[in-house]
Amino acid sequence: MFDEPIKILLVDDNLADARLIKEMIAEQGSCHFTIEYAERISAAVKSAVKNRFDVVLLDLHLPDSQGLDTFLKLHDKAPWLPIVVLTGLSDETMAARAVKEGAQDYLVKGQVDGNMVIRAMRFAIERQRQAAVRGAGAARSEKPEGRAPRLIAASAGSKEVEEFIETVAKTSNTSVLVNGETGTGKGLVANAIHFRSGRGAGPFIELNCSAIPDTLLESEMFGYEKGAFTDAKQGKKGLFELADGGTVFLDEIGDMDIRIQPKLLKFLENRNFRKVGGTCDINVDIRVIAATNKDLNLLIKEKRFREDLYYRLNVMVITIPPLRERKDDIIPLAEYFIGSYCGSSGEAAKKLSPECRELFLDYVWPGNIRELKNVIERATILSKGEEIGPEHLPHDLRTNGKPSPLRSALTAEAPPADMTLEEVEKAHIKNVLKMAGGNKTIAARTLGISRITLRKKMKDYGIAEESTLRRQSSMSKPT
Repeated sequence: MFDEPIKILLVDDNLADARLIKEMIAEQGSCHFTIEYAERISAAVKSAVKNRFDVVLLDLHLPDSQGLDTFLKLHDKAPWLPIVVLTGLSDETMAARAVKEGAQDYLVKGQVDGNMVIRAMRFAIERQRQAAVRGAGAARSEKPEGRAPRLIAASAGSKEVEEFIETVAKTSNTSVLVNGETGTGKGLVANAIHFRSGRGAGPFIELNCSAIPDTLLESEMFGYEKGAFTDAKQGKKGLFELADGGTVFLDEIGDMDIRIQPKLLKFLENRNFRKVGGTCDINVDIRVIAATNKDLNLLIKEKRFREDLYYRLNVMVITIPPLRERKDDIIPLAEYFIGSYCGSSGEAAKKLSPECRELFLDYVWPGNIRELKNVIERATILSKGEEIGPEHLPHDLRTNGKPSPLRSALTAEAPPADMTLEEVEKAHIKNVLKMAGGNKTIAARTLGISRITLRKKMKDYGIAEESTLRRQSSMSKPT
């Protein structure tokens, strides 16, 4: 993994832990290294400033320094050194804060193997070198994150999410919980974290917990051995094993059966699992990203979600605001989707009319980005010209979910009882045409009939064409 021998500064007052880390690295056989030890932060700072190290493995709890201060004391004196924090399970939140302050990654003691330690050091060194190159003004080297999906972040809420993604992507092992309404882009965020992290070259596997029956979810996650159940004529690898070296995205984690949750918790704590029908544990190196549109605290009260699993997932939490709270994102997102659909069909990019822009900004978007994407796809297909207008949008969007004035008027006041059915229909068609400004396409859509049927009824009832309607409307206005 490393072309040249690397020099490691290991800062840990627990000599047993220090020896274990050295043994784990040596067992891999793919890394030539030398290690210098320090038991106190004061000694570590002196050594880091005096000597040339490639990476630091730093325990946060030392005799002369505790917690985040331990990292800051070393980072402030030797900001050029990439630091991987070592921490216990109970201090994971503190370690995550250290990453936000500039640490390249963190490892939880008792949950790592030699491969994970080497991976963390490798990418810590690479990131630090790339940061130095960018600081010198050189072009950024190609990275796996180039495959990451594009994020549109024009609003303050989206920019905050983008910043959090950058922070989380620096870590390679910590679990992440993504909260947000349906259609806000939780899967997109999970993709971005994966491809911008040190795992970007590894597999990214998505599993929707609500789309798979509870009886099959465990075997999908962990796999099964031959003969584990009636139809198990041969063994199968689970998604966790297939994702080794990468990321598993558990969407709709709130729908996971509570009987399976202890097995997920065990994996998150020990980084190993046992196949259905298996007799031995399997170790894999993956990051788990979970997402939900439900209130997990409420599910805990209802005994449908384990509290200990919630706290295990709740270390790094990203909350995505709904689209209605990100008004500045709506038009950029719409234009991005227009460009995407037009580009795939070989058409020139269409433009949103000013009326469409107003409607988009006024609409509440209950389906969030997914709804916006579908609306744009529909409008792009319906629009034959260079511009997308209100007539190409769904009725609910044009009226912002409110009933049309005509429907409201008819509901409020029924037609006279002595009118025939034909007279009511004729009056109704004339009113709709008048409201549509003589546009038969909009009128036909409002009436729920085809344009051909509307033209036939206009002819049968002797209703004037749109030019006559406009002229009559303008003549009726006071001067």
